[in-house]
Amino acid sequence: MDVDHVPELGGDGVRLRPLRDGDIARRAALGRSRDIARGFGEDLKADEAMTESDAAAELGRQYGPGPHWVIADRDDVFVGVVRLAPVDVVNRSARLGIGILDPARLGQGIGTKAIRLVLRWGFEELGLHRVSLTVVANNSRAVAAYTRCGFTTEGRFRDSVWLGGRWRDDLSMAILEPQWTALQANVSEPVTNGT
Repeated sequence: MDVDHVPELGGDGVRLRPLRDGDIARRAALGRSRDIARGFGEDLKADEAMTESDAAAELGRQYGPGPHWVIADRDDVFVGVVRLAPVDVVNRSARLGIGILDPARLGQGIGTKAIRLVLRWGFEELGLHRVSLTVVANNSRAVAAYTRCGFTTEGRFRDSVWLGGRWRDDLSMAILEPQWTALQANVSEPVTNGT
């Protein structure tokens, strides 16, 4: 299991690649969207501006240990980030984290495509057995994307997030390699290493 070599992945109009010059400026220009922040369990009162220093710090946190990518569209424009971290080599498992950070690109299937690219690489190249995640239960857009990608809800953490003046639940979701393999038997999408 070689988690140190992270290839560029692409398919169906989405590219997963390393951070490049211009991505920090693009992230800063997007600012912090109240709606996107709420999906992550953060309670912003309004959209907020972001400096390049803020953007660099945020991307630095998101680019922690483990395989990680910038999500770019077909024109190679920064849209968000995705990662598998940490990768547990012994138990062949990892946690998925993803964020579409451009409000104008929400609801276009970019996140679903990025998740599928990462899952394919994780299961077929790394040999993972399990990929899990946690999501705020009322983030219906994210829950639907995860479900389309084969994730199953395994549990509910009641009243775990204070959001919008009230307690919200988190969901624990996961997909196992046999589920991924069964899904791939019914899907024919062009997915390649590189672009």
